[in-house]
Amino acid sequence: MRNIFLLIILYCTTLAAKSKTCDHLLRELANDQQNFVYCNTAHAVPAHPQDERLCIACNQRYSNMASSYDTLMTNENCSKIYMDSDRMNIVFTTQNVLKGLWNRAYCEECFKGNNSDIFQDLYLNLSGCLEENKGSECSSCLLKYITINDFYKDLDQKNNGKVCFDMQDVMNRTRVLWSKDLKCCQREVKMTAFLTSVAIVAVLPILLFYSAAFVLTKRREANHGLLNEQEPELDAPSSSDIITAAILSTPPEPPAVLDAKTDKISKLLAIPDSDFSSDDEPFANAKTK
Repeated sequence: MRNIFLLIILYCTTLAAKSKTCDHLLRELANDQQNFVYCNTAHAVPAHPQDERLCIACNQRYSNMASSYDTLMTNENCSKIYMDSDRMNIVFTTQNVLKGLWNRAYCEECFKGNNSDIFQDLYLNLSGCLEENKGSECSSCLLKYITINDFYKDLDQKNNGKVCFDMQDVMNRTRVLWSKDLKCCQREVKMTAFLTSVAIVAVLPILLFYSAAFVLTKRREANHGLLNEQEPELDAPSSSDIITAAILSTPPEPPAVLDAKTDKISKLLAIPDSDFSSDDEPFANAKTK
């Protein structure tokens, strides 16, 4: 009797599955998508350190959504109705958007190995230390912070930056808490060193300018002295200066001497031209006498 009852249940279940229409399958997909979106929003910012985050908390809802979509698309009649049936291709586009959100968060990395469990334990240890040591967090919890930070950096290098979003979010918030809120990474800058640096930066251009001007001046003076040694004739007096000096140094003659010279010149000019027409005539006339 029991076996008959099980067969009846199985048969009814099979009939119910076969009787599902495409509309029912679509509604199941929409419901699973809604649950997945709600889970993402609800676990975006956990209220407590031990609360689950997006990837781990929404893993089951993502699996349900992916299964409903595959069931709808593997049904030949349903895929013809909802695939490429409108300009927006809404069913396909919506599923890809939600799937892209999951992939961009690298949620699959959360379930590879036991990295998530190790990281969660390190985080809970650090959180407990911070709660127990109010006022001395920086000194009391320094080693725990270094441990979780080094673990995350090694994981980030090995995966080329593809780290599960849950761990990324926890590490980012922890670093902000440690450095900004608790000020455990505060870097003090001495005012003296700062003012000295500012003074050097302000005075350096002025020193460079005057140093360059001094060097250029000395170089020009050296070049000028070298030219004077190589070309002394440039300083010698010109010929016009020599003639002028000679004229000014000649003593003036007395008026009587100047008059005698003038008379001689006048007599020479007064002699007739015939007397100097031939060199032989004076001697011939002398013989005839």
